[in-house]
Amino acid sequence: MEFLIGLALIAFFIWAWSRNATTGRKAGAAKTPTHKERSTRTSHKPASAEIESPMRAEIDRAVQRDSGRVAVSPDLRRVRPNVSEDHFPSPPAGGGGEAWSPRTQQLEVAGEWYRADNLRTLFSRHAKVSESGAEIRLPAVLVPDPANPHDPSAVAVFVDGLHVGYMERPDATRYHRHIAALSGGELVVTSRQWLRASDDDTWARVTLSLPLPEHLQCPNPWDSDCVSLPPGSTVQVTKEEDFMEHLVGLLDKYGSDTVVAASLRSVTEQRPRSIVELVAVDIDGEQVGVLTPAQTANFLPLVRRAEEEGRTVVCRASLRGNTLKADVALHARKAHGLDESELQQLFARRPV
Repeated sequence: MEFLIGLALIAFFIWAWSRNATTGRKAGAAKTPTHKERSTRTSHKPASAEIESPMRAEIDRAVQRDSGRVAVSPDLRRVRPNVSEDHFPSPPAGGGGEAWSPRTQQLEVAGEWYRADNLRTLFSRHAKVSESGAEIRLPAVLVPDPANPHDPSAVAVFVDGLHVGYMERPDATRYHRHIAALSGGELVVTSRQWLRASDDDTWARVTLSLPLPEHLQCPNPWDSDCVSLPPGSTVQVTKEEDFMEHLVGLLDKYGSDTVVAASLRSVTEQRPRSIVELVAVDIDGEQVGVLTPAQTANFLPLVRRAEEEGRTVVCRASLRGNTLKADVALHARKAHGLDESELQQLFARRPV
């Protein structure tokens, strides 16, 4: 009898111990979130932890780099023309034109940090001022500022009539006299503007697109009564190999890689079974090639109209090569790419 009671007690203790162990494991398991619970919790991150857009990330990187450079480097700050209370650059007079060469490089503007109010005003006109950031693309006008007390070679940058900064000093030194020598003394260039702002802070960046300083003006100007086509798509000229003697002379005169003025005229070409009308391309009064029949169709209406008025069509032309091989390509808007108002302006007679 005592033996049976002992076995019962042992069995009871084993049962009680196993039950407590099972309960402990369940309690411990409840403290560890499941994969589903982890996913649910992760999906409810605060908005500030969300991944930023590529645009904002790009602006932030640029701002952190440039803003930090200005804040900790007094040497760089000194080389950038700054605005003071006793000097404000003269605003654009409105007489500036575009650069001659369509080949451009990207240059950064300095001093945006000192013109937060102007930049906020600019973006409030064309975009939304916010912490998420915005990008706009408006033409910039470059105005030489010889009266600048910090640098007589300074070039001020205006966008939509607002002063947004200066060209970097090394760039201004190279461009100042070339811009001042232009008709109107100003230059209009393509520009991109970024801005990100909070209630208290403003981060901004302005980038310019313009050619090398020596390519701002046409190296072989044309008669004022010519019809000058605006820059456009690139069109290859053919049969340059038939005019190499003249092309080699042009390369010696203007360099092995430059943009010059070319004139267009209509010619007839005798073929075995037909006569074809083509557009011939001349540089400095002598032929350098012809356009293909397909490209002739794009420019012949303009050439014919100009010739009916006793005038000549001129456009930009890339000239590159050497004594063995030369290449000519036009950069010009085609006839079908001009609307009626542009045609009227294009063919309007200029005062002599």
